Amino acid sequence: KSSLMAEATATVTEKFVSDKALKKSALDAAIDALKGGAGADPVQTAFVKFFKDKAAAAKKSGDDSEEAAQREALIAKMNGVAKNEGFFFTFDANGKPQAA
Repeated sequence: KSSLMAEATATVTEKFVSDKALKKSALDAAIDALKGGAGADPVQTAFVKFFKDKAAAAKKSGDDSEEAAQREALIAKMNGVAKNEGFFFTFDANGKPQAA
């Protein structure tokens, strides 16, 4: 989560640093908020757009390497528990128990 937030912050910051129109709209929105207005926040909008784009890209991606890594870690933990508790089985790479 923290790496995703850091990436979002870096991306949004880069957009605002490189685009004068975005800077101006953020400044105008801040001034309007100080005056009591309820205008749209361009910074929040940029973050929302980043996360929507990231979610769409993740949906399109057929890459399940993160799931595979989490599965491997879980199986390793289960095998550690089985060994420590003296079970007569371990789990193979697919998560199926096998006699030790």
